[in-house]
Amino acid sequence: MNRQDFSTLSPDCKLTINCCQSEVDTAAVETALSSFSDENYQNILRLSQQHGIYPLLYKTIRSVNPASLSLKTDELFKQNNMTIAQQNMLMSAELLQLMQLFNVNSVDAMAFKGPVLGELAYGSVALRQYGDLDILIKKNDIEKTLSLLLQRGYTPEIELEKSTLKTFYSCVNVIGLQRGSVRVEIHWELLSKNYAIEWEEEKLWRESESVEINRKPVRTLSFENHILYLCAHGSKHLFERLEWICDIERAIRAQESIDWEHLLLEAQSLGIERMLLFGVHLSQLFFGLPLPQKILDKIDNDPEIEHLTEKVVTLHYSEKKGSRSYSTFWLLWQMREKLKDRLRFAYRGLFAPKFDDFKFIQLSKQLSFLYPLIRPYRLVTKYFRN
Repeated sequence: MNRQDFSTLSPDCKLTINCCQSEVDTAAVETALSSFSDENYQNILRLSQQHGIYPLLYKTIRSVNPASLSLKTDELFKQNNMTIAQQNMLMSAELLQLMQLFNVNSVDAMAFKGPVLGELAYGSVALRQYGDLDILIKKNDIEKTLSLLLQRGYTPEIELEKSTLKTFYSCVNVIGLQRGSVRVEIHWELLSKNYAIEWEEEKLWRESESVEINRKPVRTLSFENHILYLCAHGSKHLFERLEWICDIERAIRAQESIDWEHLLLEAQSLGIERMLLFGVHLSQLFFGLPLPQKILDKIDNDPEIEHLTEKVVTLHYSEKKGSRSYSTFWLLWQMREKLKDRLRFAYRGLFAPKFDDFKFIQLSKQLSFLYPLIRPYRLVTKYFRN
């Protein structure tokens, strides 16, 4: 699939994609806007918020052709942009305070996505839309970290019984907490165990880097691990949000030099080479990301990537969208290039407990062996209740 095959995309989706380009085609955007009504603007406003790229769309429209907006629509766009900008500033400030809190209390912490990615990939925390703060900690600091957040006034999204804690920490990789309008997600592993992708904890911390936000250093993932995470995270969600593709493209463009050979080796060791290639291929398809010939050859030599691309574009970006159902399990199965990883994914997807299983029921330590039965029961009732 190439950009010429985007005929199935709706005009609103095409405009949204054009507004997110690193180098905006001003003429194309102006032509599209010239025929837009207030209703069209309402549609792209909703679409851009749904896909998490509103700041980029607003910046482009305001710079290209602000006169195309009616007074009412212009005011609506300004209000939405101001709301997002204020929330971004609030969350960035809270991130700095949390990182300081953890540092003072000897808790190793790394921020990823959110404001960190905004700074690294977009050059500003204001240009990336985010709904929470993602922070990675070490497994032996889980209880200490949660205690610090509770003392700061955060409320966890699930009240765990003492008898469930150990099982939850070993089965789940993240817990969300809320304080006012700020949501924090504390991770002790980057991805859910259900996807059978495991980074080595010691290696992650050894390779960590630092980025400045408001002139204060914040520890974060290395560039390579951030890209691999973004490709794996986007793949597991079938890249249903445009921002996840845009993140990859902007992060790679922002890097002065990339050791693609090393990046491929790291992806292969994690069993996610296809996810890496899929992510950069979508970034090239949607945003013209330049890729070295070796990467292009690998993409061309893997027919599954073309198949996955067609499915994802149809599912989330075409005018006549497909419906997401249990059949997407097979797309996730096809994301993995090795049979052993596919089998691990299938087994864990069907039997490994997830966060929602603990929300469904909390079993005592003595009965925790029953969790592998809870998950298939929930899957059956979810997809076959009708």
